[in-house]
Amino acid sequence: MSQGNADDALKEIVELTRLYDVYGPLLSDHKKEIFEGYILDNYSLAEIAEQVGLSRQGVRDIVRRCSKELQEAEDKLGFLKKMDRISELVEKSAEETDNPNVRKNLDEISELL
Repeated sequence: MSQGNADDALKEIVELTRLYDVYGPLLSDHKKEIFEGYILDNYSLAEIAEQVGLSRQGVRDIVRRCSKELQEAEDKLGFLKKMDRISELVEKSAEETDNPNVRKNLDEISELL
């Protein structure tokens, strides 16, 4: 695998993880189990298939459907986009203020995001 492909794959996993953190509760328990196993726990399709009693292709299809559902939720609701924008504004505000109380509040907001 070339460095570019590895970087792209890692970026995709990071993005899917972020989507899952926000929209994961929208998935069924069965889908969560499979998605978490593949994306978060880095199990192979074969390992998950054996664990849940599906074929490798069945597991792959569920992972793809979950990824699509999570992205569609973000497209409709835009929570991650909004959180990213708020983070940018908090960071910019922290750089522009000398007030320690304001910085403390901005740091707390950043931690919540």
